[in-house]
Amino acid sequence: MRSRARCAAAWVLVLSSVLVAVPTWAGEDVALLSLLRGEVFNKEFEGFDTYYVVIEEDHAFDNGSREVTAVAVGKFLDNQKRLKVLFLIAGDHIIGGQILEGTDLPPCVVQGSPSSSSL
Repeated sequence: MRSRARCAAAWVLVLSSVLVAVPTWAGEDVALLSLLRGEVFNKEFEGFDTYYVVIEEDHAFDNGSREVTAVAVGKFLDNQKRLKVLFLIAGDHIIGGQILEGTDLPPCVVQGSPSSSSL
């Protein structure tokens, strides 16, 4: 019984040390993701069931600006939309961007639409 308690205590210590370390290295990514979602991706994926964003590259320059490459993938019904975008960021502002890759949803086709032939 004591070995289980010791094992559980060890796991608590390991997990708490990981949780304490997370904000120091993930804080900037959270702010960056919030900026990209608020300025670009929330509008692009409005109405989608879900979407997520992954930062692929984050390159800082001496003047304080950054080049960030982000990939966003959204799902709507059984379809998926994917965008890979290169952003130029200065401070808390996106000052430019370019879509590097993109796949869009298929065109909307209305099922059971009336035929053009007359009866």
